[in-house]
Amino acid sequence: MDWLLSLLAPSPSRQELLPVIGALAETLLPAEPDRAAAAKSKGDIALAKFYSISGKQQSSHMQEVIDRIDRNLTPESKKELYLVLTLLTWRIGCLLLCGASALVGSFPFVAPFAELPLTQREIVLQSWATSSITSFRKAFTALKGLIMAVVLTSLDDTHTNPLWPAMGYPGPSTVDPAKVNRKTVDAHKALQAALLPLGKARQQGSSPAQLRDMAAAKGLLVQDVLRPEGKELEEEAGAGLVVKCDVVMVGSGAGAGPCAAQLAAAGLRVVILEKGDFTPNHELSLHEGDALGSMYEKDGLLASEDGNIFLWAGATVGGGTRINWCVSFRTPEHVRKEWAGEHDLPVFTSDTYTHAMDAVCQRLGVSEDYQHGKQAQKMTDGMNLLGLKTANMPRNCVSHDCGHCCFGCPTGDKQDMTTTFLADAARNSAKIVTGIYADRVITAALSPDSLPNGHVSHDLTNGVSSQDESADLDSNSDHARAQQAEGVVAYVGTGTDRIKCVFKAPIVVSSAGSINSPAFLLRSGITVNGNVGKHLHLHPSAVAPSIFSEKEHGKMNMWEGPMMTAYSPDAPDWEGSGYGPMVSTPPVHPGLFSAGAPWLTGAAYKDALAHYANTALPCTYVRDKGEGHVTIDKQGYPRVHYQISPFDQKSLWKGLEIDIRAMAAAGAESVSNGGCSPDDTLYLMGDPEEDRPRVNKFINKLHETSKHVGTVVSHLPLASLRPNIIQPFHPLSPPVHESQPCCTMVYHVVPCCTMLTRKLCWHSSRGKVAMGVLLLHSVCA
Repeated sequence: MDWLLSLLAPSPSRQELLPVIGALAETLLPAEPDRAAAAKSKGDIALAKFYSISGKQQSSHMQEVIDRIDRNLTPESKKELYLVLTLLTWRIGCLLLCGASALVGSFPFVAPFAELPLTQREIVLQSWATSSITSFRKAFTALKGLIMAVVLTSLDDTHTNPLWPAMGYPGPSTVDPAKVNRKTVDAHKALQAALLPLGKARQQGSSPAQLRDMAAAKGLLVQDVLRPEGKELEEEAGAGLVVKCDVVMVGSGAGAGPCAAQLAAAGLRVVILEKGDFTPNHELSLHEGDALGSMYEKDGLLASEDGNIFLWAGATVGGGTRINWCVSFRTPEHVRKEWAGEHDLPVFTSDTYTHAMDAVCQRLGVSEDYQHGKQAQKMTDGMNLLGLKTANMPRNCVSHDCGHCCFGCPTGDKQDMTTTFLADAARNSAKIVTGIYADRVITAALSPDSLPNGHVSHDLTNGVSSQDESADLDSNSDHARAQQAEGVVAYVGTGTDRIKCVFKAPIVVSSAGSINSPAFLLRSGITVNGNVGKHLHLHPSAVAPSIFSEKEHGKMNMWEGPMMTAYSPDAPDWEGSGYGPMVSTPPVHPGLFSAGAPWLTGAAYKDALAHYANTALPCTYVRDKGEGHVTIDKQGYPRVHYQISPFDQKSLWKGLEIDIRAMAAAGAESVSNGGCSPDDTLYLMGDPEEDRPRVNKFINKLHETSKHVGTVVSHLPLASLRPNIIQPFHPLSPPVHESQPCCTMVYHVVPCCTMLTRKLCWHSSRGKVAMGVLLLHSVCA
């Protein structure tokens, strides 16, 4: 890659790339003067302005595109994308990427991308969007997502976006203080008292000594880093902060919250490390751009290596529970039986597990008592007309107006980790360090003398388990190879300004999600026979955008009302294997809508945005049989490798077929499979009986051509380490002494799942008898 750049010319500066980004923005979202004039003649000023604006006119925000690339992409991904942008700035590079479309009629007969006519630029993007070459599709998906997310979320001097009025989107709404849940206010006060924002302090120039003072003021046991003789671990060398505790946890989401609450209640000194920050409910802006930048992993731009699937995950205190869509299913019976039978995990069919789910659901306030929003009601109506059963989704929110809760819940009615288990942990003296990057686990050889007879030990590097049946162990024995956790190395700050922090603890809990937990372990040299990061399930999802007549059906306004409330238990074979599609209707705001909406031409794309308020977005989620895996690059960043299997592709198609048929039956004007070609959209006549043959022909044609669906998103990556491949360390037999080493790690260990995240934790209470399996329940989707 670098050699190609050096051959062609010196790399342009970031500023020199802005014209190319502006040209791409204009191609994706061009001005339509004729449409603007027609709207103005009808007195629709907002629509006239909408069609008169091009993406290029938002050029003041193009620097933000560069900033997002620099901020979110891995070094290798940056090189790849900057290579594309750089080549487009040169004639020869443009010819390489654009072919005949780079040719012009005057000398030197080849133009850089920004100087090509709009029609030729559009042909280029069309070819990239549907290319059989992965690199072209990946470049198109990344650039479209980056640019359009910026264009549709950026605010002008009036704190709005000039495109929103014609789209019918009002922007963030204010919350009546009287409607704020008082229990949540109290919970967040307890949580804030437990926060230690070292990341922000370092950004503001705090020295290592000041960070130590902050930690000590919070009640943490801070050790003197200036005394060489006081260092117990080699990793303490060069550390600006050393803290001693009983448990150090990496991550603060669905797995960490209940675990922290239980361990803190048992009297252990718990420290939680979270790379994100915390924003209390009353300070949430509810603005999509702000939320993506501060609460989502990689600004919502994390993607698989081939760019074919986006992954949305939380990167804030509370993790995914802070920004998810409230769905809170119990583990279905078919899943419990599969885990118990096929994966030898009988605990999942036990009464203990059932009682644990009861307790968690009660703490989260899971309920099915609510009203459907407009698009959910349309989906329900259509499903019923097709003869499919529908049901209300269990949700951990009592509010009837939570369409913005994917940016944090302003009223506190959603019972996420920050209002429940993390607050419980904080009330029992747990501390949450924010803005800190957990780099690796500190491990050491496990002494045979530290384990009682009959205890199973584990080699974290090669996955071998052993039974301590003999005191005569040689250097090749399992115990000699077994490892114990001694803490975590973490950093605050970036680059040369970062400060090394060491958290010493005999118990380490890794609960950073199915993408970052494997990366954390792999950086630590923990591979377990190569199984760390394997068996990744992403629950791929795809949408079937459907437009309804506002005159006949009113506006859909997908951002209003409760989020994701209806589903059909028939579609996913709920009473059978469960390997099938689940369909529902999520709320999607303009930035993510524009990034995922199909793009065929600039004009058609703009029309789709103009119909945003009248669009219902039925979504298909698949319980995938196929698997992916997580690796790390040279810098230790996670890389996601995932291809949708043929079986799961068929499940996606089955779900999209149900979506399309349901929306057509409910009276949609047009239905789509989300693809980028003219054949991917069907315009209907409005009479379900007359439209049925056309719908059948449309669906049959799609099946015959085996076309790929449009943008695929994962809302719930999980299962990147199976429990029957690596067992968490079992609790030590009673009595448990502080001096005995114990490693606890929480993984996404479930073998497979249906829109659910479940984690296991084996833990022991200090000085007390060991406790059994603890259910770490997720609020999913």
